[in-house]
Amino acid sequence: MHVIQFAELVRGLLPEAASDEEDASAAFFSLEAGELMERLGEEAFDDVPLPDPKMGGAASGGAGMSFEEDEGAARFDPFGRARRAVRNLLNFTTYYQMRERAGTVGHNGANDVLRRVRDGRDGLRMHLIGHSFGARLMSAAVIGPDGQATVRRDTLTLLQAAFSHHGFAQRWDGSRDGLFRRLVSDRMVKGPVLISYTVNDNAVGLAYPIASRIMQQTAAWVGDKDDPYGGLGRNGAQKTPEAVDRFLLAVGGAYELMPGTLYNLNADDFIANHGDICKNEVAYAVLSAAACT
Repeated sequence: MHVIQFAELVRGLLPEAASDEEDASAAFFSLEAGELMERLGEEAFDDVPLPDPKMGGAASGGAGMSFEEDEGAARFDPFGRARRAVRNLLNFTTYYQMRERAGTVGHNGANDVLRRVRDGRDGLRMHLIGHSFGARLMSAAVIGPDGQATVRRDTLTLLQAAFSHHGFAQRWDGSRDGLFRRLVSDRMVKGPVLISYTVNDNAVGLAYPIASRIMQQTAAWVGDKDDPYGGLGRNGAQKTPEAVDRFLLAVGGAYELMPGTLYNLNADDFIANHGDICKNEVAYAVLSAAACT
């Protein structure tokens, strides 16, 4: 099968209606398949999700074929540019399908469950926690379907969240707000919102360097907080006036948490990778947030 035909087939399996600009998924669908694969096969970025700081940038390596060969329909090359493009295509496809599913379940399923739990229990305090795509699910669950009256939650903790670091942003590109901006602007969470992030999280960083390839960004630090396409679990909430930068503290540390504020908690000292969240320090932060509501 030609690589371009493969790209068209894979894209055809995905629900395009869930695409947006924050993670380059709109361009993922709008680009011609050949152009998309050209960009995904570029050597401008290292194949490792996040660059090694000791290398001073993104390393390149390997050679490959052009997708303009063979009358515009290149055949699969397992050793060169085509392999890189196909791998990036499949990684981005997996990310896109999981984030679309998390949003749908959160908006249409979990929101209703939370409403039912709250119904008739006015004194019940509700503290929500989500990890990875579960953080996107919980954010979507807080907002719920359009036109639905808000049921405020007490705290929200997002651990190594797998969505855009502009998800809560105000005019992240100069005109558009982040997808979950209403959660902040409408004060849908009564207490603090905790966001753990770390440079050690390569899993969250994976989709966003690929997004940068799609949009042909060439920042020295692809996927970091200055890149238009970065992950919340990698960088914390960016371009969000209500967000402040703090550190995940050791047990017994003094958190000073305020309602309506998002806390980007740098977890470099405690979280070693995407799934490394079952820590006393994480539980302590969650309990500290709950104690102030």
